[in-house]
Amino acid sequence: MALAKSKKAVSPVLATLMMVAVAVAMSVIIFTWSQGFLSQTGEAAQAGQQAQNTAAQSGILIEAVALTSSTSAANGTATIYLRNVGAVAVMPGQIAVIGTSTNTGFNQSIPQLFTSGTTSYTYTYTSGANTSPLLINLTPATPLSKSAGAIITVNFAKDNAAGKGWKLLSGDVIAIKVTTTAGTFAQGTYTVP
Repeated sequence: MALAKSKKAVSPVLATLMMVAVAVAMSVIIFTWSQGFLSQTGEAAQAGQQAQNTAAQSGILIEAVALTSSTSAANGTATIYLRNVGAVAVMPGQIAVIGTSTNTGFNQSIPQLFTSGTTSYTYTYTSGANTSPLLINLTPATPLSKSAGAIITVNFAKDNAAGKGWKLLSGDVIAIKVTTTAGTFAQGTYTVP
């Protein structure tokens, strides 16, 4: 009968020390990773909260809209009187003017982005071989401070065959929506007298 060789394992003290060292190393790695992750998450949450606070404090109101019909001599117009009713300065970011499909005249859609410092925008429409601009003006073209007002003027086409669908005629119903760069908006539906 042969004697079995005795295999010596690591001593219990050394094994315990190795387990403690591995646990400490893993703890350091996890701690370092979590610090970076938590700081990035915190910064993103703070930026999101700041944007929400700005949006919550901002607000605009369309006080009035004056509409005039297109004639063969003059463009139809929509003059939009806008007021900042929020607690912070806001910049109009986009205007959308949408005509219904049942309109005799304007049955199109105009989306237009505003840029701070720019007062006039041209939206070009094409009707057959004829091309003509619709002008959108914003005065003033700077952020509106608390209680400040602005005027947006949209010039439609003249009442002629070339501008069919783009002219503003009596009885036409249009929807107007003005959105700020903070995401708040004001909208309404209006009928051309």
